[in-house]
Amino acid sequence: MDKVKNFLKIGKTQEAFERLKKIFPQYEGTKDEWKIHELFGAVFHDLGDAEGAAQAYFNAAKCDKYLRSQRTHYSNYLFALHYLNNIDNDIMTREHFFYNNLFEKNSSDFPISHSELKTIGYIAPNFIESSAARFYEALLTEYNRDEFFVKCFSLSSDCDDFTELIKRNVGKYISLENLSIEESAEKIFDENIDILFDLGGHTEGGMTLQIMSYKPSKIQISGIGWFDTTGLKKIDYFLTDNYLAPIGHEKFFSEKLLRLNSAFAFKPSIAMKNFIALKNSHSKITFGCFNNFMKVTDEYLNCVKKILKKVGEAKFIMQDTTNILSRKIEMQNKLKNLKMPLEKIEIRIGNDDYLKNYSEIDIMLDTFPYNGGMMTATALYMNVPVITIQGSRHYSKFGADILRLANCSEFIAGNEKNFVEIAVELSKNPKKNIREKIISSKLFDTKAFVKEVEFFYKNLGS
Repeated sequence: MDKVKNFLKIGKTQEAFERLKKIFPQYEGTKDEWKIHELFGAVFHDLGDAEGAAQAYFNAAKCDKYLRSQRTHYSNYLFALHYLNNIDNDIMTREHFFYNNLFEKNSSDFPISHSELKTIGYIAPNFIESSAARFYEALLTEYNRDEFFVKCFSLSSDCDDFTELIKRNVGKYISLENLSIEESAEKIFDENIDILFDLGGHTEGGMTLQIMSYKPSKIQISGIGWFDTTGLKKIDYFLTDNYLAPIGHEKFFSEKLLRLNSAFAFKPSIAMKNFIALKNSHSKITFGCFNNFMKVTDEYLNCVKKILKKVGEAKFIMQDTTNILSRKIEMQNKLKNLKMPLEKIEIRIGNDDYLKNYSEIDIMLDTFPYNGGMMTATALYMNVPVITIQGSRHYSKFGADILRLANCSEFIAGNEKNFVEIAVELSKNPKKNIREKIISSKLFDTKAFVKEVEFFYKNLGS
């Protein structure tokens, strides 16, 4: 197994895959079989194979006898499911609800006796710059300091400029690194948190949820950093809105739905603000996708293929969110198998200087069923329209909700055919200025968003 890990570390994903297949028989049926499946999950991730990753993490959870790591595998499995197309809503819900079964015999609540709702806690795998950070920064920097005392709990000591910003704005910043699940929960309880907001969900193996399973605060909420039900009954509320979770969608959530006018607001980073003046200078119509390659399904690529056929001289730039070369190679193979017009497509790995690449794009094509978040909001901020398909579940309606809040509902498609039609029509006039109407929209109104969240904070305690 060490050879596999070393191969992955140096980017030799295919070699790691071949090695795993060779050694699997000697571990099959043993107490360490789960370790092989976990490595398969890592390999499939680096290959951009969502279906393979989901199956591998499920297999790891199924044969792991250690409850804590079993929970981690299962969280990774749930995350990977969102990349897959055509999963029935009822099946997705059932798989999430099963997660709670992994806690029934293990966790107990702390004896909460706080009398006033005043102290708000936010827990996350880390508080470093990320796509999720753009949607929750305002809650940690623009809150009413006269009414609330905010504490942040990070599972990591990782630190960057964003971390320092948060530390300067909150009342207390606490690292839980090197503490056990139980110790972390006890630490939060000792801090007298009235409302604990989970910003991690099933990301990073669901470690924030494992801590919250001990119910270290009076009221617990999830949302923003996670885009679906947690399935954990110890989470009381899920932050959403009537568009993402309309009446009737309660059955898809183990939590009570806390519906706001908007479930989030986007706050551009300083780096984003420095790039807003860039202008497109190319001649060909250029479509783009800057989403994680795991989100790129065959159905999505078939839509792109139709668009490129109908729009003549157009080109398509795909840029991953990681710099893993094996994912680029696998994407090239996928495009060949689908008989895509390779001469019109450029595939790139991710890079830290990605913002300037938005100036190359006329129209962004959002992935489905798992939509982009920061990519969509950033593109709009950079005056690049985004076309998305409205799905039937919270995570597959996220892109549409961003466009709705940005006053760009004309870019929301109802199905794949409509997706292609809107792209073709928009390509006739791609230079349309959308910045003026979106900059004053609800999407960027962080003050209104924070004010509404705080209104609910106060009322949840009554």
